[in-house]
Amino acid sequence: MTDRVKVWVIRTETATTTAERYLDLLDDTERLHAADFLRERDRLRYLVAHGARRLILAHELTTTPESLTFTADPNGKPELSDGPRTSLAHDGNLALLAITPRRTVGVDVRQLAEGLNPVDMSETYFLPFEARYVAGGHDLLEQTDRYARLWTRKEAAAKVAGGVGWANTRAAVLQRDLVACVEPAAPHRHRVAPVEVPAGYRAAVALFGEAPFRVDVTDFEDS
Repeated sequence: MTDRVKVWVIRTETATTTAERYLDLLDDTERLHAADFLRERDRLRYLVAHGARRLILAHELTTTPESLTFTADPNGKPELSDGPRTSLAHDGNLALLAITPRRTVGVDVRQLAEGLNPVDMSETYFLPFEARYVAGGHDLLEQTDRYARLWTRKEAAAKVAGGVGWANTRAAVLQRDLVACVEPAAPHRHRVAPVEVPAGYRAAVALFGEAPFRVDVTDFEDS
C-alpha cells in the first residue's frame, strides 16, 4: 500500500485581529518564540502558521488545539508527543504543514524572491553540475525557479535526516527522487517529491526511506 502525505497550504498574511486570535491556542514555548520576532509582520505570520498547525492537527486527531503537546526531538524539531509525524515550513506569506502517519517527514517552501542572485548562490553552495543547471536558465526568473526547486528538495530531505544546515546544500537532488544527505551521512536515501503551491513559490516534501508515497495538497481555511 502506497504511503500518503497530506500537505496543508496556509496563507499567513492576514489582518492583525485575525492573527491575534491564534495566540490563545499556543503553548508557552510558542508564545515566547512569537515574542522574539523583531518585526510585527513576522510575529503575525508565526501566529497564523503555528495556530493553523494546531487547528489542523486537532481536527485530524479529533481533539482540541490547546491540548496538543509538542516535544523537541534530538535535533530540536518539534514533534507531537503522541500522534502522526509532522513538518512545518514557512517563507514569505505562505506556510506548509506536512502530516504522515508513521514515516519521518520534511517539507520546505521558498518564495521566488527578487534581489536573489541564484547563479552566485548555486556556485557557492550547490554541486558544480547543479550550479551549471541553474546558470543555464534563459533569464533571471527561470534561474531563480531552478534554484528554488533544488533548494527545497535539499532542505526537505535534510529535515527528514535531522541535519538541517548548509552542509546539505551539497546533497545531489537534480533529476533524483531519492536523496542521500551529506550531514549526517547515512547509507539510506529518502524519497522527495515536489508540492504544488501558489504562484511565486516552490516547495518539496520528503519521507524517510525509499518507499514511494502520494502527496495530497489541501488549502487551509479557518472557519
